Order: sequence, then C-alpha cells, then structure tokens
Amino acid sequence: MQRKGFTLIELLVVIAIIAILSAILFPVFSRVREQARATNCRSNVYQLGRGVLMYAQDYDEQIPVEPHAGNPHLNLTAVLNPYVKNIQLFYCPSAWGVGRTIWSDADNDGIIDIAYDPTNVAKGYISYYYFSFYRNPSAAQYGTDFRARWIDWGFLVRFWGDKPRVMSLLWEPDYWLMSDWFCKPHGDAGGRMPHESAFMSANILFLDGHVKKISQPAQAVFK
Repeated sequence: MQRKGFTLIELLVVIAIIAILSAILFPVFSRVREQARATNCRSNVYQLGRGVLMYAQDYDEQIPVEPHAGNPHLNLTAVLNPYVKNIQLFYCPSAWGVGRTIWSDADNDGIIDIAYDPTNVAKGYISYYYFSFYRNPSAAQYGTDFRARWIDWGFLVRFWGDKPRVMSLLWEPDYWLMSDWFCKPHGDAGGRMPHESAFMSANILFLDGHVKKISQPAQAVFK
C-alpha cells in the first residue's frame, strides 16, 4: 500500500491559512493584553487616590501640590509613598517608551522614560499627570521643545487658564486630580501605545477618589 504525503500546494495552503489566522488573532491578543494593563492602571490611580485622601485627612483637607502638572513629581512621590507603601503604583504598566521628549530621557537613549526604574523614581518621573499645581502652566521649564511640556504650556493654558490650581477637598468632587498621559503618544523606538489609543484613552482620578476611563478628547471633559 502506497503512503500518500502532503503535496506542495496543500502545504502552501495550510501555511497561508495559518498566516491569515495569525494576522486576525494577534491584534486581538494585543488588545486583550492592553485592556488588562488599562485595568491595572485604573487600580494604580485608585490606590493613589486613596493615598491622597488619607493625606488630606492628616493635613486639614489640603492635598499635595506640585509646581506643574507634568514631571517631575518629587513632592508627590515623597508624601504619598508612606500612605500607599508601593512606589510602583506611580507607574502605568503601559508606560515603557511611548515617544520622544527632552525632559524625561533618563538614560539618554532618545525615548521618554516613564516606566518604573530607580533612575526615574529618584528624579520624580512618574507615569501620570497631577493637576494640583502652584505655578502658572506657561512657566513649565522642561525643555525647548514645546511637546516636552505640552500638558502645561498647551493643554492647561487653553482649557484651565494660565493660573495655578492649588486644590483641596473643598473643591467640587468631579475635578480632575490625576490622569494617564494623553499628549498624542506614539509607539516609536520600541514604544507602546498606551491602552491602544493613538490620541485618547485615559484613566482619570477625580477629587472624590473615584476613577473612570474616558475614550474621547480630554478637552471635551476636562474639569
């Protein structure tokens, strides 16, 4: 009895089917992984919000304040770490290398560094914007490239005004306190699109401590 094997055409057909299935399934797997990271990120900012509220209970309803909404956040990490007891909460799991700027290139490789790393911890470079600040947004001094300070110089000047924003628990509870970054991130140099969105898919921590994911332009809902 003669044994029949695969023909070349049959083998090519099988390879083509595997390639098509891979092309279909790999993006799905990627989205599922990013959804898991987004969930982890929401947990991070929620726990940071708990830390802010505990701090406020100890300091007459005043919350921590920073010079600007963008990095570095040395004061925030210092005062909240005793309450959250986990410095890694300040780092979104999607934050590795998501673009090119000046102010946070900790290892001089041309990639924005906002992942958990001892160098970033020491410099106060975290993965989130913090919206309680005492200097005018236009005074941000993170580099000559305007994109490096876009959250202060551009977004906040336009949608908040060129003025400080020293928050306390006396403010309305739906004011933004912290958020993911949303400054047109991209995935160059091995970077990752945060939560699989080219422009906007951010987790927002509100002053009352609740967290919500939004998938629309930040300027439409910022408060």
